Amino acid sequence: MGYSGYICKADEDTIIKHPRYLPDNEPYNEVYRDMISTEKQTYERLGNHKGIIPFLGVHDHYIQNHDKPSEAIRASWIQSIVETFWHIYPCKVLHQDVKPNNILVHNDSPKVADFGNAEIYALYADMEAIYMEEPFPRVYILGIGCIIYSIAAWRAFWYDYFEQDRWPESEDLPVTTGLLCEDIIRKCWSNSYENMQSLYEDFNAFTGTDLPFSKEECTVFIKILSMWACGPLSSPV
Repeated sequence: MGYSGYICKADEDTIIKHPRYLPDNEPYNEVYRDMISTEKQTYERLGNHKGIIPFLGVHDHYIQNHDKPSEAIRASWIQSIVETFWHIYPCKVLHQDVKPNNILVHNDSPKVADFGNAEIYALYADMEAIYMEEPFPRVYILGIGCIIYSIAAWRAFWYDYFEQDRWPESEDLPVTTGLLCEDIIRKCWSNSYENMQSLYEDFNAFTGTDLPFSKEECTVFIKILSMWACGPLSSPV
């Protein structure tokens, strides 16, 4: 059971998530229904992406029960995670619950799941301004750093910003020396990235890969996405 709903397996490839229900507590039940509705709209906004899939094997459990894969495989997993969150960024969505147990493993590949707490911004929203003006979007990047560390070290780690009510200090964090992407991990943890684009550009500079979209192409992509999204998002749930 998740916070907002009950998760049931329908078959080998499908799960169904029902809104949580509390007897004699309709205000909470309405909140749970709204969260499921938001999650549905988020998946519609994000569209199909190889790195996004709901509820098919939990990442931190996978680490506990599987031997550490080769560095090449772990590097490909990290690249998949970063590329997936880069895909989410121009869709004007913040996941807002980025942690290892919301990264699921299907067919030996990591997938981002559980958008129940996501925030959907208008398609014309300036995400760079949102990251600059609001405190919590950068916490999203802190969580990405925890996921990258968990894959690189093959040990699930999570720092709960909201429980501690502060950014982590050195004594709160594990050693990263010698790990894949150690500099990127430390920068995620130290609030050094202005937004998701700056993280992704740094990652691509580190790995020598190219951005899938230039800034100009992103603008065109958003215009196309806006036309595509108007139908599904305006339809009744």
